[in-house]
Amino acid sequence: MENEFRLTYVQEQITQALLQLMEQYPFHEITVTQVVQQAEVGRASFYRSYKSNEDVLRYYMTILIKNWGKKFEAAGNPDWAGSLLRHYYEHKHFYTLLYRSGLSHYMLATIRETVGVDKEESNVAAYGKAWFASGLFGWIEEWIRRDMKETPEELQLLMANGQK
Repeated sequence: MENEFRLTYVQEQITQALLQLMEQYPFHEITVTQVVQQAEVGRASFYRSYKSNEDVLRYYMTILIKNWGKKFEAAGNPDWAGSLLRHYYEHKHFYTLLYRSGLSHYMLATIRETVGVDKEESNVAAYGKAWFASGLFGWIEEWIRRDMKETPEELQLLMANGQK
């Protein structure tokens, strides 16, 4: 159970290789061949876990957010917004790469999933959660766009006080 939210060695190699390549090339120009060569793993190893480079990023984000959720629940801290902001700050490099690659919509999808936006809910609940998730994403994306200069604590104060 402890390893439930961990990457295997091969997945870690593939993920790190893709992130390194994203620092050098536009995401949509990176091929699976480049990733496996950089990761020094076989092509079959890639396709055992993933269908595409997008899958690598989505899976990695899922691992990150599930690890955050596990830490958050273990802490028993009701400050979920501060905890989530600290998560994004802790993984600033990764989320900045996503943003700069034009892939921040993956962050929105993850936030919507985390908030629990579900089409099976009543309209009021679903629309409320969607509004909240989109607003939170807007704050985080703008924070990333501005190079995350504020600490999570400073950003949280801005959110609470509505200061400029």
